[in-house]
Amino acid sequence: MGSTDKTAVVVVGDTHIGSTVGLCLPVADLDDGGTYSASQGQRWLWRSWLDFWTFTTELTGGCKRVLVLNGDIVEKDNKRRTHQIITRNDATLLRIAVSTLKPALEWADAIYVVRGTEAHTGKSAEMEEALAYDIGAEKEGELHSYWHLRAVASGVRMDIAHHATMGGMPWTERNAAIKLAAITWHRYMEMGKPLPHVVVRNHVHRYADSGGNYETFAVMAPAWSLATSYLYRIGRENDLATIGGLIFICENGQYQMLKKIYRPRVTAWDRVM
Repeated sequence: MGSTDKTAVVVVGDTHIGSTVGLCLPVADLDDGGTYSASQGQRWLWRSWLDFWTFTTELTGGCKRVLVLNGDIVEKDNKRRTHQIITRNDATLLRIAVSTLKPALEWADAIYVVRGTEAHTGKSAEMEEALAYDIGAEKEGELHSYWHLRAVASGVRMDIAHHATMGGMPWTERNAAIKLAAITWHRYMEMGKPLPHVVVRNHVHRYADSGGNYETFAVMAPAWSLATSYLYRIGRENDLATIGGLIFICENGQYQMLKKIYRPRVTAWDRVM
């Protein structure tokens, strides 16, 4: 990512492009000449997505701009578990993903793709490697995507991967980031390596951070996807995902994190029986 000057690192993930509740263009062209029209919720996601990149562009003038796509960028539904899919044509899915990501890709000077969950993105996250190759993401050897990204941005050490765990109870879920910070501290001490300044994970679709509890700051990043049928099946219909992204302004080994969060309008008690 670079070790000098001023670098803006933006982390977004869990867009689940290809899902009928994921991030999507207002109208997506399909392989047979038909189209998919985004739902009301998806249109709100799209407006929020455009606003996020307008905000980010204004904020990061004068910085080197690094984009990290942190897993589950596409929704391939590799296990065939749902009907909530726009297309099962991988070529079409890749094309829709690139078009949907265009505001982010146009912002970035450098792009890193981190692989997500095989159930969503195919065996070995094959769709994210294909996406990374297509958009010219930074390489690791012959590969264009990473399972685990360790990099330095203007002196700030960053440890970024997709997967994490979080409890389902509202009064305990925020402990996930503190737990992650503690585990990271122990593992790096065992390896005898310098601690990362920042650890970022996605996957859980809920925001949490470790505050100042450890030298390493750990954060669970927001998502860009709405509730799936699975969430209703496990009885968590009120667990709204945190929508948004993270912006790290890094300079001389110091950083400032800004989180941009979007909250959907929930109209409770609007149904009269």
